[in-house]
Amino acid sequence: MAAGSAIITLQMPVGTRQLGMGEVGAAIADDATAMYYNPAGLAFGPLADEWKVSYPAKGENGAPAFTKLASRSRNGFFSKSELWAGTGNGILKFDGDRWNDYHVVTLEGNAKIRDAVRTYVGSERGLDEYTRQVKKFNGVESAADESYVVDVKIPLNLVVKDTITAILYEDRTEKLWVGTPKGLWRFDGRTWKSFEKEIGEHRINALANQGATLWIGTDDGLYSYRNGTVERKGVVLPKQDIRGLAWSESRKELYVSVYGAGIARLVPKKSNNDKDRWSLFTDEDGVFNLEPTSIVVDSSGHVWAAHEGGVSHFNLRKWEQVRFEDNVVNDLSVDRKGAIWIATNKGVWRHLPDYATASGAKAELEKRPGEEEQPADDEWTHYHAGNGLSDNRVYAVLPQGNDVWFSTTNGMEMYKDADYQLVFFYEQLLPVLNIPDLYHLYAAMTVPVAEWGTLGFFLNFVSFGSTVVSDEYTSDDLVAYNSYEIVGGFSYGTQLGDGWGIGLTAKLFYSDLSSGNATSQKATTFSYAFDVGLLKKHLFVEDLSFALVLNNIGPSVYYVDKSDEDPIPLTWRLGLAYDLLTMADHKLVLGADYNREVVMDDSKGKPEPFYVSAWKAFGDDDIDGSGATKVKNSIMQGVFNVGAEYIYANTVALRLGYLYDRTGQRQEVDFGFGFMLSDVFQFDFATIKEVGDSDGVRDGQMRFGLLFRY
Repeated sequence: MAAGSAIITLQMPVGTRQLGMGEVGAAIADDATAMYYNPAGLAFGPLADEWKVSYPAKGENGAPAFTKLASRSRNGFFSKSELWAGTGNGILKFDGDRWNDYHVVTLEGNAKIRDAVRTYVGSERGLDEYTRQVKKFNGVESAADESYVVDVKIPLNLVVKDTITAILYEDRTEKLWVGTPKGLWRFDGRTWKSFEKEIGEHRINALANQGATLWIGTDDGLYSYRNGTVERKGVVLPKQDIRGLAWSESRKELYVSVYGAGIARLVPKKSNNDKDRWSLFTDEDGVFNLEPTSIVVDSSGHVWAAHEGGVSHFNLRKWEQVRFEDNVVNDLSVDRKGAIWIATNKGVWRHLPDYATASGAKAELEKRPGEEEQPADDEWTHYHAGNGLSDNRVYAVLPQGNDVWFSTTNGMEMYKDADYQLVFFYEQLLPVLNIPDLYHLYAAMTVPVAEWGTLGFFLNFVSFGSTVVSDEYTSDDLVAYNSYEIVGGFSYGTQLGDGWGIGLTAKLFYSDLSSGNATSQKATTFSYAFDVGLLKKHLFVEDLSFALVLNNIGPSVYYVDKSDEDPIPLTWRLGLAYDLLTMADHKLVLGADYNREVVMDDSKGKPEPFYVSAWKAFGDDDIDGSGATKVKNSIMQGVFNVGAEYIYANTVALRLGYLYDRTGQRQEVDFGFGFMLSDVFQFDFATIKEVGDSDGVRDGQMRFGLLFRY
């Protein structure tokens, strides 16, 4: 027969986001609360490091679909990172969640679409045709249609629709610079500007910035742009085909890849009375060859240049060579840890030089003059189609924070180096009872461990308030004592392959029903429990997830008398989630959970072990009916949860859910919202509205949550 269970905190749902969706979370297990709903969620991003094709696309005639990459780093607590990708037909923008091919302009006052387009293109030339294209892009066919438009979507390639040959986001001025085979463009967030008059229709191969100076490498020389003035540089160089630029802030030098001549170094003049100082490194100096392309300066001031068959490295004393046999080096980039990313036709290498590590830098400083150099303990890691990438041919690479982006034959790919997540949750329980010390707290943290998966740690606390014991004869209060429960533990999730993930949670719990009561026997218990979960991504169809979890596997507990044992709330949880809408500015997720507590007593009134209760409870003799009726009544002993989450522009989330519990006589509608204020911080709120025949004791209960990513 069915039995009642102890340790209610094991069943107390957590997470303001999930509680705003009717307590749905088994298949939507993608934040730090996954440890409660389904530890298998720790096997996937954004909780775990993962590889993914972010934007599948094939180029034409063997050319890459994505040519160049640039990013805006997160430069404040409330700011978000952004990524721009050059294509063969303009640019695309990644806002942290979705790829956009348009720029949004909000019409104000009596402004029309034509006014927004005029500002965007920066001139009257071709305005009629541009306006026609924008109206078509927004589905506007008449004046009546236009009267309903508030936000105008303007295609990013409306003005610049050529192949992107160079791209740079200038953090200081928040401007995007774009190079094409026919010249240079700048976008300031509102208007595009062409620099055809200043530079001409030269092919722009490279861009670099130094404070207020923009360096521009073209197929016809090097130019600088500062305070609206363009100046040609490097006419003394033997060749003028500039393929790469890199500014060294520590040495105040510009390194220039001069195709056909080698690598040039420029020390810019400091005043109008001064002169630029040039020097040129060739193969006689140790440079790999005279045809360098991409060039970067790492965090230690060392210079790295790409060539067709290898890499040149300038360690500030001499040039060294790194050969890639039977291979082509296409691009170089440096991450914030000082590692060099090398994109080739046979995958990507991540090279962390010994001098870029803390121990290596210390050894370099402590080295005595004339002391022999010790063999470097450099770190090399190769990523290819066998361990993450979908294709070996990588045209461009760009680290952005913890992530790394790759342009490959199959489109835009990324390696998501998962953030640590820290979540806090609070709710005042049963507000209609007005008991201030009846509340629920939860805190959790997830720690990704590279390809191994993710670890998580959590603490769940419920205060049941104070109880006053009175003398039955005198009605005098004798003693007041508090009751509380605390559950803590850790979780681990990892992938099994083919979209399957598995997770395990180990929990320790302590329950004290008589804290502060020194006049009678203590009512406390301490024990353990486990959860096991499975999660399948893309079940049968794309974007459909399935979850199966068995919660609270563990022994029975007792408080005072061992002969009076109670089982802990062994529970099956089934879940489904479907990404119904995944547009650039709009995302809609639907979810459903079914939770069934399966605790049983044997014929002697003792709790059955979990491996018996887990199955026997579905056919409990105490369930009314027979055949299909009995099955239906058995299923109806569980709790049904459905919910939805709508996210706009990866910034605002609206949530709605419904919970039905026939056994517990609960029917609740949940409402919630969230604000993603930056890449780092998220605030969530949820509340309950009881409906139907519910007793109303949870009506108006409010939940608050904070989520930090770092």
